Amino acid sequence: MKKRYKVTIKPDEKTVWVLEGTTIYEAIEEAGIIIKSECGGSGVCGSCKVMVLDGQYEDHGSERFISQKELDKNNLLACRAVVKSNLTVDIPITSRLFEQKILTEGVEKEIEVSPWVQKYYVETPKPTLEDQQFDLDRILNTFQIQTNRKVQTNRKVCTDLSQPTQVSLDVLRLLPDALREEDFGVTVVLAGDEIIGLESGNKSEHCYGVAIDIGTTTVVGYLLDLLNGQELGVASRTNPQTSIGDDVVTRINYASTNQDGLEKLHEKIISCLNEIIDELVKEAGIQKSDIYEVTTVGNTTMNHLFLKLNPKYLALNPYVGVLREGLSSRAGELGIAINPHGRVYSMPNIAGFVGGDTVAVILASQIHKSKEIKFAIDIGTNGELVMGNRERLIACSTAAGPAFEGARITYGMRASNGAIEKVVIDKDDVEINTIGTSKPIGICGTALIDSIAELLKAGIIDKNGRMKKADELPDNTPSFIRKRVINHEHHRSSFVLVTGTMSRSGKDILLTQKDVRETQLAKGAIAAGYKILKDTLGIDDKDIKEVLLAGAFGNYIRREQAKRIGLLPDISTRRIKFIGNAAGSGAKMALISRKLRQEALEISNNTEYIELAVSKDFHKTFAEAMYFPEADTTH
Repeated sequence: MKKRYKVTIKPDEKTVWVLEGTTIYEAIEEAGIIIKSECGGSGVCGSCKVMVLDGQYEDHGSERFISQKELDKNNLLACRAVVKSNLTVDIPITSRLFEQKILTEGVEKEIEVSPWVQKYYVETPKPTLEDQQFDLDRILNTFQIQTNRKVQTNRKVCTDLSQPTQVSLDVLRLLPDALREEDFGVTVVLAGDEIIGLESGNKSEHCYGVAIDIGTTTVVGYLLDLLNGQELGVASRTNPQTSIGDDVVTRINYASTNQDGLEKLHEKIISCLNEIIDELVKEAGIQKSDIYEVTTVGNTTMNHLFLKLNPKYLALNPYVGVLREGLSSRAGELGIAINPHGRVYSMPNIAGFVGGDTVAVILASQIHKSKEIKFAIDIGTNGELVMGNRERLIACSTAAGPAFEGARITYGMRASNGAIEKVVIDKDDVEINTIGTSKPIGICGTALIDSIAELLKAGIIDKNGRMKKADELPDNTPSFIRKRVINHEHHRSSFVLVTGTMSRSGKDILLTQKDVRETQLAKGAIAAGYKILKDTLGIDDKDIKEVLLAGAFGNYIRREQAKRIGLLPDISTRRIKFIGNAAGSGAKMALISRKLRQEALEISNNTEYIELAVSKDFHKTFAEAMYFPEADTTH
């Protein structure tokens, strides 16, 4: 029998007991702590560095990523070290994933409230020897009179969707007692054409729903009153699946290559959603049993993992998923903690890498009804791009990677407290701004763009993305800039954004040559997708009425700086607009309007998808898009 050992994790002071042979990474994950890991703990990225303060371990390959000097100090990779005794482990700041600043606001529009789930209070005559109608007949006949809806000869009510009302067996089992507990007054809960609930007495004023945007990195939930569409609360979390991997391909591989991989990823997101629902219910002071529907949006991979559908073939040519259409499931089947008879509706997808979140963005921004051509972009780990108008709408997905979310950047981090989120080089100094009031820890995506844009302007980075050495800088380069250009370990050249005396870790925070290359790959993929969409429609920049930036990252970037590095097109900044968490807005719209839910399905059906990987011009376009603009093109 294997021995069990206690692993204590600092500075959190959390303790877990694990079996001998467990990796330190697995122990940290079991403790509920999210540590950086771009490869999901498979030992190939070198991100999950920790220090063992006490105890015995067995290392299997940390030297590939960590110098001998650091190894001698018991620094190692958590995923490559096996627990051999009771251990005390310290996770340094640079290896942590902090709870990030999550965008919750989105596009808000006036919508006629007509939710899929509705409640009706029905008072029926009591049965007598002269009136021996069955309980269901009694309710349906009364319901017909009150709502002026026809009753079919098969004893099923016809709703306004002209479909016979269905009643499940588990709901029928509730009927006798529910009808008699309040003297034959009962609240009927309808979901489209199906009776999904029966409640004793008049509970028609208590009907709620939750809309959830399941992002690769963040999850946001909104509590709505289904009677009037009013938003009652918002809650958010970092997607706990990031402990497995920071991009969808890593998670697909994990689900496909581990026996319980899909189950584990599914459980993580279900647990996250239930935490969000618990928070929303507590803040609003309502009962979970009064929540009768949840709508979810997410990219196609997130949708598959949420529904526990095998995502394996999404990552294999020709990238085919299991389900495109929207799906309504019972909450109890998925383990979602609302009324067990309630429904969970997942929005329809468009293609393997363009999912329900993009459908929701289109729905919220109404591009599909626009006379003018518009371009919407959600910049994240997967960049989803949509271009067109009411005549034609096309979409594509670009593998931008997680650089803009701080991953794979030497001192990168998410947009949380201590993250540098703005960088400006003025006439005599480098000015930074951090999130919160704490000392800087690292660089988030907006600062990454700012830093590169500023160094392009200062002539430290050239159009090829090469960072010059100090002795290559022009003679007129200010000394305060020159002294910040250094050689650092394995990096050919780096720029000191923050000196160790000013950072929380006591070490310099750098922008490295590697970081510039990662950014070029990310922005090049997005810029290439943009050009191919334009070419497909046969238009130029001048033909685009508006560029709509969706998502958390898009809402916080400086447009001028994004244009400077070539991430956004060279058009008037006035035509570049922020639309916030449009995916979340679309999820809310589908929750409170059955008409808009149908519209979302039509968007899914009618949006053309372009697979960039098979575009004959993609590789050439991508290579060209990696260059930075030679001059400042902002205006």
